[in-house]
Parts: sequence; C-alpha cells; structure tokens
Amino acid sequence: MSGGWWILVSACCALFLWGAWLAAARGTQGGDGERDGWRLALLLAVAVVVRVILAATTKGYDTDITTFSAWAAHAAEGLTSFYSPGYFADYPPGYIYVLWLVGKLRLLLGLDFASPAFMVLLKLPAILADTFTAWLLYLLARGEEWSSGAALAAAALYAFNPAVILDSAVWGQVDGILTLFLLLGVLLLESHPAGSAASFAVALLVKPQALIFAPLPILWFADRFLRRTRHAAADLLVFAGTAIVVFCLGILPFAVNESPGWIIGKYVGTLASYPYATLNAFNLYALIGGNLSSTADRFLLIPYAVWGNIFIVLTLLFAAAVALRGKEPSRFWYVPLFLFAAVFVLSAKMHERYLFPALALALGFSIANRDRHGLLLFAGFSTTQFLNMAEVLALSHRSVYAVPRFDPLLLAVSLANVLLLLLLVRIGYRRYLA
Repeated sequence: MSGGWWILVSACCALFLWGAWLAAARGTQGGDGERDGWRLALLLAVAVVVRVILAATTKGYDTDITTFSAWAAHAAEGLTSFYSPGYFADYPPGYIYVLWLVGKLRLLLGLDFASPAFMVLLKLPAILADTFTAWLLYLLARGEEWSSGAALAAAALYAFNPAVILDSAVWGQVDGILTLFLLLGVLLLESHPAGSAASFAVALLVKPQALIFAPLPILWFADRFLRRTRHAAADLLVFAGTAIVVFCLGILPFAVNESPGWIIGKYVGTLASYPYATLNAFNLYALIGGNLSSTADRFLLIPYAVWGNIFIVLTLLFAAAVALRGKEPSRFWYVPLFLFAAVFVLSAKMHERYLFPALALALGFSIANRDRHGLLLFAGFSTTQFLNMAEVLALSHRSVYAVPRFDPLLLAVSLANVLLLLLLVRIGYRRYLA
C-alpha cells in the first residue's frame, strides 16, 4: 500500500482501538435514560451521514460495483427473467430483489451509472443494514441491563467500526445485510423461533455464506431435545416450516422460468466457483503461503481441500461440545461466533470478507456475557478484517487482484487471525467445557 493509504489505515485502526479501550474501561458508567433515545438517534444519523459522504466520493471495489450495477439494470428490465441462460449471476435471489429496486429507482431518477448519486443509491441498502445492526446491538445491551452509556458505546463501536464502514460505504459490498439477518436469527432463536427461521432463510437468500450459521439452530434444538424441554418438537416444526416457506416464497418468482432443482445448482455452482486454498483471505492458508493456490495443491502431502474438510469436522465437533455440554445460555452466542471465525481461518475457499459477520457476533457475545474478552475479540477481528479488506481494495485500484503470497501485511494479519481463533477456543473451552 502507498504511504498515504498506510497513514489513513493506521489512523482508522488507532481511533477504533482507542474507542474500544474506552468502552471497556468505562462500560459500567450510566447515562441519562430520558435523553438516551435522542443520543442514539444522533449517533446513528451521524454514522449514516459519514457513510453517505464516503459512498459518494470513493471508487469502491471495481469488480463488485460494476457487477452490481449491471445486475441492477438487468433486473429492472425483468425480475423473473433475471437468471437468463448464459447471463453471469452467482448470487441467489435475495439481493436481486434489492438490486431490482435500485435499478428501477435509477431509471425513475435518471441517474448515470458513474454519478455520485447512483453510488450512494447502490451502497444505501448495506448502509441502512449497518445502522439497523447497531440499533439491534443497542437493544441487546439494554435488554441485558447494561447502562444507557454502555449500550450507546456498544452501538457506536459497531456504527463507527472502520471495517463495517469500509465494507458498505467504500467497497460497496453487502455483507452488512447478511450480518443483520444472522444477528436477528440469533436474537430471536429462543423467544421467537419462527422469526429466527425467517431471518435465517432471508440470510440464506442473500448469500450462501449463511450456511455457516446452519449448525446453530440444529444444535439449539438438539440441546432442547436432550434436556426434554417443553414444546421442543412444536418449536422445531414451526422453525423448519417457516424457514422452508420463506425460502420458497423468495425463489418463487425466479423459479417460473427455471428447471426443477435450479436453486440447488445455483448454490453448488457458487460455492464451487473459486477453487483456491484462500482467495485473499488472511487466514491459516495465507500464513503458510497458500494464497491463490489451488485446493488440489498439497501441504504436508495433503491437499488443501482435504485440510479444509478436516478442520470443518473439528470445528463442528467443538461447536457441538460447547452447545450440548455447556450450561450457560450465552453459549448460543459463542457458537455462531466460533463457527464464522473458525471457518474463515481454517477452511479452504475463503474470501477476504467472509469473517465479516463475526464482528457483530463478537460484540453480541461480549454483551451477553458482560465479558471483556468478547470485546477484545471484537476489536481484534475488526482490526484484522479492516486491514485485510483495505489491502485488497488498495491493490485493486492498481488493477492487482491477488495479494502477494509473502506480503508482510498478509503474513502478520494472518498470524493475528490464527492467534485470535486460539484465544476464542480457549475462552470456549474454559467457560463451557472445563
């Protein structure tokens, strides 16, 4: 990265870490409950304004911006015929609805694709998702009886998180929308299984990475059956039925012109489309020199793909042990956080942004546990995610789309992610299993 970009990135990280330290040091201080609503509204409004300014004035990741712009225009021409033969579209239908609306609004307002106004319009759905996520984290903190000041601090840590701002307002990606519905899925799992199921189904419609979340409801219901919880079977039927109905309704308009089972092929094709050990994701494979190596290449005589499968099995076993042997309710915040972090660090075929949902989940885990270790994980993963995306984005502006295998930043951040995962495992073992 250039010297100026380094200064900007370092300043953003320093400000964020300073804010996280202040939140940890002063998190028990109270606030004026009567003015709390106004403070939260002002905080979120400022966060939106900052994002809108950045959205209008930054280039973003050219490949994603160009692709989303083309999809918006194509969807506006006919939503049900979007997946026309020979047309490249590797996203499932969920976000296509949003792009259809973006395309229609562009035509209505007469916006040029290269105009700042269109850049804001294209990035606005993710910006709004960031805002709602910060609001949900505030509500979670207040529900856990955090002081108003501490709850506002939690919302601010997400709303002004450099990694979150970079993803939506600068890069132009939509990981914030996926994260919003995953967070809703966790929040509603115990109190409203139907709402949780609907949220999970929408997340899956937005991005295939929501499948990483799938073990959580399975383990939650398994735990309820093992403990012979009342209404477990009824809640399972409600959850499964709601998820299936919402998912089917989501794909229905597109299925009219498609063959049976087309959606399965869409997900399988998307998941298999990038056969690399890691694609600019700063994780274990990047640390050992495997960035953009084929999954068929070998490390210690074993293909990267096999290593990835081995680690996925170990990840699932550890998550199951925590969920089924642990006693504290907060373990069902720990499990999705662990799943996203472990899959990003240890699984093959990861991209630079696949860690993103772990940020909100880490903050949620910290809130639910009243544990500063969770805040440390949140700050750590936020910093590594920001540095990972910033490096990839900076190189893309020079038409370089692969981070060199032995780039110093790649190696340092990859090592940091491995160490953070080890800390997360240690926390889970000592808190729920030891």
